[in-house]
Amino acid sequence: MSGYIIPKSVENDFETFKRQYNDFLNGSLDALAFKTIRVPFGIYEQRESDTYMVRVKLGGGVITPKQLIELSNLSQKQANSILHVTTRGGVQLHYVKLKDFLSIIEVLHNIGLTGRGGGGNTVRNITADPYAGIARDEVFDVTPHVLALSSKMLEKKDSYALPRKYKIAFSGSSADSGGAVLIDVGFIAKIKDGKKGFSVFVAGGMGAKSKTGHRFIDFLHESEIFLLSQAIKEVFDEKGNRKNKHAARLRFLFEELGEEEFRKLVNAKIEKVKNDGNWQIELRELPEVTPIKSDIPKLSGEEKLWWERYVYTQRQEGYFCAKVPLSLGDLDAAKAKELGTRLEKIADGRDVLRFGSDQNIYIRNLLAHELISLYPLLKEISPLVTKPAVIGDSVVCTGAATCQLGITIPRGAIKAIEAKLVKENINLDELKGFKIHMSGCPNSCGRHAIADLGFFGKVLREGANPYPAYNILAGAKTGENITRFGKKIADISAYHLPSFTAELLSFWINIKKDYESFAQWIDKEGEQKISELAQKYSKIPSFEDDKNPYYDYSAKEIFSLKGRGAGECSAGMYDLIEADKKALSTALKSEHNDENLTNIRLLAARMLLVTRGEEARSEKEVLEAFKKHFIKTGLINADFEPLLDGKATKDAADLAEAVIALYNTMDNSLKFAVETQNATKTEAKPKNANKFKDYRGVACPMNFVKTKMDLAQMQSGEILEILLDDGAPIDNVPRSVASEGHTILKQEKQSEGHWLVRIRKK
Repeated sequence: MSGYIIPKSVENDFETFKRQYNDFLNGSLDALAFKTIRVPFGIYEQRESDTYMVRVKLGGGVITPKQLIELSNLSQKQANSILHVTTRGGVQLHYVKLKDFLSIIEVLHNIGLTGRGGGGNTVRNITADPYAGIARDEVFDVTPHVLALSSKMLEKKDSYALPRKYKIAFSGSSADSGGAVLIDVGFIAKIKDGKKGFSVFVAGGMGAKSKTGHRFIDFLHESEIFLLSQAIKEVFDEKGNRKNKHAARLRFLFEELGEEEFRKLVNAKIEKVKNDGNWQIELRELPEVTPIKSDIPKLSGEEKLWWERYVYTQRQEGYFCAKVPLSLGDLDAAKAKELGTRLEKIADGRDVLRFGSDQNIYIRNLLAHELISLYPLLKEISPLVTKPAVIGDSVVCTGAATCQLGITIPRGAIKAIEAKLVKENINLDELKGFKIHMSGCPNSCGRHAIADLGFFGKVLREGANPYPAYNILAGAKTGENITRFGKKIADISAYHLPSFTAELLSFWINIKKDYESFAQWIDKEGEQKISELAQKYSKIPSFEDDKNPYYDYSAKEIFSLKGRGAGECSAGMYDLIEADKKALSTALKSEHNDENLTNIRLLAARMLLVTRGEEARSEKEVLEAFKKHFIKTGLINADFEPLLDGKATKDAADLAEAVIALYNTMDNSLKFAVETQNATKTEAKPKNANKFKDYRGVACPMNFVKTKMDLAQMQSGEILEILLDDGAPIDNVPRSVASEGHTILKQEKQSEGHWLVRIRKK
C-alpha cells in the first residue's frame, strides 16, 4: 500500500513552480510573490535566515518502509538529518536551503509523496486514527476513504487558494480517536442497513477561538464523501472571509451564515458538483493480515514493562502494534533509515507503518516475535520507549524555536517538565493515558485544547520586563457525543511550570481512584485546586534579583518579542499591551500624586511600543521611543511632547486616555485606523481658522480627546476647524465640545461625506 495517488495536475503545478522558482532566482519575481507560490507547496521560511521547512503530506499517516528510507536520505543530504512528525501525521524536513527545493520535490514525487497542499490556504493533510484498520472498536477501516479523498482533493485546482486552510479527518468509531469533531469536516464510521457510511460534523476547529463541530449529517454513504467535501469547500471558497485571517476559518463562516443558510448553500453546491461530473471516488480495498495463532515469547523484565506501556493487541488475532513515542516528534534520519530497512525485510506486503497526529510512530501488523526483535532498535530511536507512557504521549509544537508564530518554546518546557517528574520520583505509570499537550501560541498546533492538561504560550510582565508564560487548560474530553475542550483556568510562568505540573500530577495520582476521570475531577473540584496551585506559583523574582525566569527554556537570550513580525506573534504582543493597559487603568483610578503621574506617563508611553518592534526598558528609552513612533508620526498629538521631556504633570492622565483611545482603533495587524486612512486624505486646510485638524478615520472617543487637547493649547476666542466622519463622530464630538462651554459655529456636511466643524474656544 503506497498511500494516495499524485494526480497529473500536481505534476503540472510543479512544472509551473520550476519556472517561478527560476524567475525568483533571477530577480524577475519578488520574494512576497514567491512566498505565495512556495507555501502551498508546503515550503515555509524558518526563523534562521535562508533556511526553510518542507512539509510532506502523508494521508492518514500512511507511509511505506521504502518511503521512510528515501525521506531519511533526503533529510541526511539536504536537511538537518531529522524527520519531524507533525500533529497531523505528516513529516517535515527542517533547515532546507533554497537551492534544494526542486530536487527535494522531484524525489518526493518519485516515491509517491508530495508537499502540495502542505501549507497555506489549502486542503491540508487528511488525517485518521493511526490504529485505523487494526483497532478493536472500529466499525470499519477508514484508510481507503482517507486515501481516496486525499487523491481527489489533490487533483482539484480549487484546493490551493482558499480563504484559509481546510482540514478533514476520519474516525473509525464513536470514540472519535481521529478527531472528526474537532475539524472543518469530520467523518465518523457508521453502518446502516448493511452499508458503509459516516456521520458528518462540520465547522469545528482548534485555535484562538476553538469550536467543536456541528452534527451535519447522520448518515452519508461512503461513495459521497468527496461530493460533500467538495461542496463545502466551494461554499467556503466563495463566501469565506479573505480580508481578516483571524476570522477566516470555516467555523466563522458557519456562525456568520447560520446553519440553515449554510446547509442551503451546501445542498446547492452538491447539485452543482454532481452536474459537473467526475465526483465519484475509487475506494481501494486494502489487504488484511491473515489471523494466526501464536504465543508471546517470554519477555525480560524490561521488555515486559515496554510491552505493557506501548504495545497494542490488534483485532486481527496474533498481531500486535507498537507505538514508538518520539521526543518532540523528532526522528533521527539514520535510525529512521535503519527502521525502514528492517521493516522492508519483515513486511512482505503488510501495512506495517503509520505516523500519528500525536507525533509518534506506529509499527503494526507484526507477530509478537517480529515486534520483539525490533525492541533494541526502538530504544535507539527513542529513549522514551523505556519511560512511562505519560512522558511518551506528551505532544508539543516547535513554538518559537523555529515557527514565525511562536511566542514561547514548548519543546524546552516539556523537557524541563519531564526532568522534574523523574526527579520527584512520581509513579508515572499510574498516569497511563493521561495527555499533556503544549503549544507555543494560541494556534493549537500542539493540540493543547484536547489534553487532560494543556498549555499554550503567552507573555506576562514583572515591572518593565516581559517573561515567558503559559495559559493552563484542563479537563478536555473527546468522543462523538461528549467532546469538549479543556477549561482555561489560570496562567503560570514558564519558570514555575515544571514544579506546578509535578505537584498537580502527584496530587492527582493520590486521589484518582475516587473519580471516573481527570475531567470529572476538574468539574467537581479540580478547577479550584488548579487555581490555588497556580496562585502559589504566581510570583517570580525581580529581574535584578534573578534573571533566570526571564529566559525561556533552551533559549540563549533574555525573553523578548522584539524583532518578531507584527502578524507573526500578535498574540504575544496583545499580552504585553493588555498587561500595561490593565496597570494603566489601575493607576488612573489612584491618587494623581507625583509618583503616580510618573508611573501613568511611563505606562502610557510603553503600552503600544511593542506594535512598533520596540521593547525599551528604562524610562528614558521608553519616552524617547514613544516620541519617535507616536508623536513624530502624528499618531498622538504633538502637544503632548513637552510632557515627555520634563516632570510628569496632570496631563499624563490625558496622554493615557489618548493612548487607550488609539489602542481601541487598532486592527488585527496592529495598525491604527488613522494609519490606514491618512494616505487617502486630500482635503486642503480651510482658511480663516487659527488651527485645523483632520480627524477622519479617528474613532470615538479618541477624536474628542484630540479635539479637547487642541482647544487646550489655544487662546480664548480662537477658531479650531476639524474634519469628522459621519455617524458616531459627528453625533458625539460637537455635543461633547459644547458641553465643555465651547461654541459650535458651523457643522457642515462636505461633498465627500465627512463633516467640517468650526469651534470657537470659550
